[in-house]
Amino acid sequence: MIARLAGVAIDARFAVVTSPAGESDPAARARAARWIAANALATRDVGLCVEGELPGEAELLVVHATSFSAMLAALAALPSLVDAATLPCRWRLALRALGLPGLDRPVASAIAGGASVLIAGGPGGCELAVDREWRGFRVRVGPPARTLPA
Repeated sequence: MIARLAGVAIDARFAVVTSPAGESDPAARARAARWIAANALATRDVGLCVEGELPGEAELLVVHATSFSAMLAALAALPSLVDAATLPCRWRLALRALGLPGLDRPVASAIAGGASVLIAGGPGGCELAVDREWRGFRVRVGPPARTLPA
């Protein structure tokens, strides 16, 4: 499994495309982050189920996850850039080890550039609640009233 994760991290270096001027498109970075997260989960044979209506436009996403793998499931469900400042330190280190592109500009600028921004906890836009299931994770998408645990 470690070799497969190392392979994902190496592939991640080529997943993010930059312009000739060295600038990166936030939407392309978000798609690359989704690809990397999905592949990281796949190396461990972790499944993913999405429940609810996915947002049609870029917006702020608030994830409620109890583990790093659950946060990866939310990222694999919706292309977005992670605001690492909202994550625990060990999760930030794991994101860096995987080569996951994160938020590299102000939140409003990333959303204007077509990329949703994923933050951990707190009030905000569309909420993602991630639940552990037998063979993976279920990501529930919706407004705060719909994603609160029962």
